[in-house]
This record gives sequence, C-alpha cells and structure tokens, in this order.
Amino acid sequence: MTSTLLQVGELASKMQEKPVTLLRALMDDPLTQTPDKRGAMVLPASVDLDLDGEGSDHATGFPHSMPSAEDLAVYLGKQGITSNTTVVAYDTRGVYSAPRAWWMLKALGHNNVYLLDGGQPAWKDAGFPVSEQQHFGKLTYHPSPRNGWFVNSSAVLQSLNTNAQLVDARSTPRFRGEVSEPRVGVRSGHMPGALNLPFGSLIENGRYLPIQSLKQVFERAGINLSLPIICTCGSGITACVVGFAALLCGAEEVSIYDSSWSEWGADPQYPVIVD
Repeated sequence: MTSTLLQVGELASKMQEKPVTLLRALMDDPLTQTPDKRGAMVLPASVDLDLDGEGSDHATGFPHSMPSAEDLAVYLGKQGITSNTTVVAYDTRGVYSAPRAWWMLKALGHNNVYLLDGGQPAWKDAGFPVSEQQHFGKLTYHPSPRNGWFVNSSAVLQSLNTNAQLVDARSTPRFRGEVSEPRVGVRSGHMPGALNLPFGSLIENGRYLPIQSLKQVFERAGINLSLPIICTCGSGITACVVGFAALLCGAEEVSIYDSSWSEWGADPQYPVIVD
C-alpha cells in the first residue's frame, strides 16, 4: 500500500493479496443526534471501533477523549487486532469519524494503518460485496505510544504566543459564536488567534478533495502547512478530518487537541473570542 489514503479499488485489490482488517469507526451525530448505522451490513473482514462506547475514555467527562494506551490496546485486542495487523479505517458516512480512528492508532504506534476514502458508501456504490460483522478471537495488542499526535489544553495555552496555528474544524457560525453550542454549559466562540476551516470544505461527495484542491482550501483559510498545526473541533473527532488532510498535503507537525471545544468552551479559565 503506497498511500495512506486508499480508494475502494485499491483496497479490494489489496484484500486479495494480504490479510487486512477493516476497522469501522462508529459515532452518532452529536448535532442531530442521528444514530450511526450500527446494525447495517459491513465491509468484509470488519470489526468496530465505537467512539461513543469503548473507543473513548468517558471518565474524563468529555464525549470522545483518547483512551489510555493500555485501555485502547485491550479494546483492539478484543477485536482481533494486534500491533502487526494491517488495518484500514472507514466509516458509514464517507469521511467523518474514520480519520479519528486512524489518528488514534497512529498515536498508539501502529504503523500499518490506512484510511478508506469515501468509506462504506463508496464501497457499496462501486458494487463491492458487504457482509455481516466479523468476530475474531481475542488477541494481545502491544502498544508503542507516540507523543505529538494528541495535545491537551496546557499545550494549546502554551501555543497561543508561538507560530503554531490553531485550526478549528467547526462550522463558521459556531466558530464566530453566532449560534449556541450543542453541548450544555459550553460557551460560544473560538480560541484567540484560531483560524476557521470547516471540515466539510475538504470533502466532496464523501471523499477528500484532490491534493491540489486541499492545498488551496488551506491557503484560503490562511493556514501555512510548513508551520506547526493544532487542530480542534467540538470534541476531537472532525479535527482529525482536517489533520489527516494537512498530512496529505505535506504538513509535518500536526496535532489534535483532544476534547477540543467541549473542554475549552466549558472552562471559564480559558479565553474565548466572539466575532
């Protein structure tokens, strides 16, 4: 597999050549409360990473926090994944929650992890088969956590007076503070100096835009891909859509603010700007 982002035809070919485990990232829509398609047919050789369930650490009090390396390793092992498994992350919407799953595995030190462009809709549109969910035997996952993939609020605070760019993936009305936040007790607005790049502007018909088009979107948003980038959103999910796109475009220093606005907007000690 030569590219981190796979098209459905590439994935189908690779599945004929070597064992591949497909990791379906599940998450209900936090804005509309629309449940994910948990009971639907899946791509062959699929297991689930439920971001509303064991795929997040709910003890933090935030919706989708990264679990500890040990807890995530146990969860992946129960799904039949080891640190040597070739994994392709996808979701039921196209490109939405799968980049978060990809990012989590990279933070865990997983080398052979890829992302399916267009996800399950693209697979089905291409006429490839679907099946019932797989149930693999429990295995042992040995994590090798890597720093830098996720950062916390302290790192974001420290970045405010540096050349690091805060890139907010939420919609423009939410970023500007023109509408109320969907989560109770969370203020409207954005972080000082943050740049707005709604994650949907990087996607068309459930797929990432071509690389050159992605670069133009970043440029129009005032983002310099050669400088450090910290991506944020509502709870750390769609920030990964932006972060993955930045890496596709050649950015080398990209982090995700875990818990994102659900933490920052709820804590009065953190400064908030309303346009």
